[in-house]
Amino acid sequence: GESVEDPQAELTQVVSFLQDAVVRPIDARLPGRPFEHDLLAFPFTPMVLVVGNHSAGKSTFINDLLGLRMQETGVAPTDDGFTVLQRSAKTDEIEDGPTLLSCPENRPFKELQRFGQPFWGHFRRKRLLLPKETSMPYGLQVVDTPGMIDMPVKSELAGGRGYNFIEVVRWFAKRADLILLLFDPDRPGTTGESLDVLTRSLAGLDHKFVIVLNKVDQLDSSVDFARAYGTLGWALSKVIPRKDIPQIYTMYNAGVETESHTTREHKLPLEAFRRKRKEVVAEVLRAKQRHWDNVITSTEDTLRQLQMVARVSGAVRARVRRQFQEALLWGGLG
Repeated sequence: GESVEDPQAELTQVVSFLQDAVVRPIDARLPGRPFEHDLLAFPFTPMVLVVGNHSAGKSTFINDLLGLRMQETGVAPTDDGFTVLQRSAKTDEIEDGPTLLSCPENRPFKELQRFGQPFWGHFRRKRLLLPKETSMPYGLQVVDTPGMIDMPVKSELAGGRGYNFIEVVRWFAKRADLILLLFDPDRPGTTGESLDVLTRSLAGLDHKFVIVLNKVDQLDSSVDFARAYGTLGWALSKVIPRKDIPQIYTMYNAGVETESHTTREHKLPLEAFRRKRKEVVAEVLRAKQRHWDNVITSTEDTLRQLQMVARVSGAVRARVRRQFQEALLWGGLG
């Protein structure tokens, strides 16, 4: 076949045509506009979404990836917002939510305006001039999310956050090329807000998951490790519809090799956990390669759903027309 000079531009053109010529006109005629929030706005930069309980090591992992301490870390919740981090070639630039959402150049994020002003104040983007030795590539976005807390979601505003946290996570997750789920040994179960995010925000997106049991260096024995790993596997089996247990990477963050790691005798293979950490980083860096595969998959999924709606609508219309004709026939006989 003929080669394409710019495959990405060609694919963007095709997907945009399908959305504008097929999906949008039908969506506008359906009650509630069910496909409105599934439409992609190009150009959309490859994205990795990092989700987990507070103190699961999300920000520490991201800082190590950046090669720079940019995100606050700590045992207690330290960040209550969504932060998009991206490598810059020129200088550091931090944009707050209102600025980011109102700028015409940021068209892919414009749809987030529907979550209202309470969310705008919890959204920012950091474009950073990173060290040369950083493993963070250009053209990749990493989204750091608020740590999930062990409280059930009792209302639409997600447990008092002031905005619909579940739907915001869903928005990012559907556009992400990789979803990094971090858990720590202290909270290996998916309770409270974690359960709601897994069952509602991330439903149907488990093909994007990279699941990590982090901070395993804090475990003292193989019994503790087996208990934490088994608890997490059992909890995930309740919310991820698979017969087999999903792969769980076991690791601990770089930069935490303190004196206790050398003086205390560990019964667990720390070197094996370090190798697993490198595998997780490799998966994150591979997100750019997965980007267009996910765009195609998302578009195909939307078209399949649209096809199902068309079939159901066609069947309903045919049945109503048949019943109407029968009513006319019986009315004529009467």
